[in-house]
Amino acid sequence: MVKDPICGMEITNKKIAFEFEGREFLFCSKGCLEKFKNSPKDFSQKYIYDLVIIGAGPAGLTVAVYASVLKMDTFLITKDIGGQAVDGTKIKNYMGFDFVSGKELVKKFKNQFLHEHYLAHKIDDVVKICLRDKEFEILTKEKTIIIARAIIIATGMKRKKLGIPGEERLLRKGVSYSAVQDMALFKDLDVVVAGGGNSGVQTAYELKNIASKINLISKGKLIADQCDIDKLRKESSIDIFENYDLIKIEGKDRVEGVVVQSYENSEIRYISCRGVFIQVGFIPNTEFCSGIVKLNEKGEIVIKPDCSTSLEGIFACGDVTNCFGKRIVIASGEGAKAALSAKKYLSVSESN
Repeated sequence: MVKDPICGMEITNKKIAFEFEGREFLFCSKGCLEKFKNSPKDFSQKYIYDLVIIGAGPAGLTVAVYASVLKMDTFLITKDIGGQAVDGTKIKNYMGFDFVSGKELVKKFKNQFLHEHYLAHKIDDVVKICLRDKEFEILTKEKTIIIARAIIIATGMKRKKLGIPGEERLLRKGVSYSAVQDMALFKDLDVVVAGGGNSGVQTAYELKNIASKINLISKGKLIADQCDIDKLRKESSIDIFENYDLIKIEGKDRVEGVVVQSYENSEIRYISCRGVFIQVGFIPNTEFCSGIVKLNEKGEIVIKPDCSTSLEGIFACGDVTNCFGKRIVIASGEGAKAALSAKKYLSVSESN
């Protein structure tokens, strides 16, 4: 695996390369290349930025584009580019598209960020934020320390786990949380999908052309968009178990079946399968900011209409917040709003 020496992003082509001291270095963008040329022996960031963006899903990348346009001195930290959007098999009603796959949309986001609105960035995880006088100190998993006058948190959410026997043990041995990446592994096999929301219903429908038999398990009635539910019910290869709980995943070295139990009469059933796709919702990525900004009972960052949080100088946007509507188009809009709010905050701070 070859990584950009500046940001740590994985590089899969040699389009942007530079030789230094007899060694070839590859870069994600011309921006990282220029940064390398300016100081090839020292990539550490001992510098105070106007703004640090944490996260690069639709919300964080929109912040990045606006920060570039607004000429804020900005640094972006993220564990990946695209966030949850990369798992979307089909994204509907995003302006400019009748529908678009998550992978395709993320590719466009990434290209716009890296090649049209480049910002300094690093592939890393934030583990802690500390307030130092009027500045923020951000510590990453790789022990990098970045200083900022303002922060925008856009870390989105991560998939929930069921917490049942066999789930962890059989992960990547038939158990998957990412339908987009793993669907092809189950061609002509029987599978189970856990989850009656949009993610579960869409995953089950997409699998109809790949898997032999699909069993959809939902703790209650299906709650996805009604048009998607109607399409699902017409498919003969899909069996729907409403009001059933998935209580165990069985198999020695790989998934062999699951055990489900009815909420209505406590009936226990065994379903033979080779794959289990867990699509039961998300929880916000807020572990690193607990205790520094106010969170609600769901662990979401509580924000005001301008995306400001309980601590002056920290803003948040997208699915990591208590903003209504977990949709990509809403997250993008909130990202633009957060960038504008941060710019206003920084301008006021400079004048005081």
